Amino acid sequence: MVGAIIVAVIGIVFITLGYLMWKKEKITLLHSYHYEKVSPSDKKAFCRISGWGVISIGIGLLVTATIIGITDSALSFITFALGFAVGLVLLIYAGAKYNR
Repeated sequence: MVGAIIVAVIGIVFITLGYLMWKKEKITLLHSYHYEKVSPSDKKAFCRISGWGVISIGIGLLVTATIIGITDSALSFITFALGFAVGLVLLIYAGAKYNR
């Protein structure tokens, strides 16, 4: 149960960071080399896509924590892997498209 709580707290942190990137355009939450070539006109789109990438990782962690809390099954790793993969794809896409 403690593991599920820790995973849920980490998921909430990721969702919060993603929200700050997306809605508040806190681009500096990323390391500078991830956004140093993003033009001011592309900042909003970059922050939106990056924020959703981080939020999807957080959602994957929350769903994983819920499954661990209910079933205590190692198969919950599948939900984490899915959320992480979606988030990583969004982060890579945002970087490749706007950080040139």
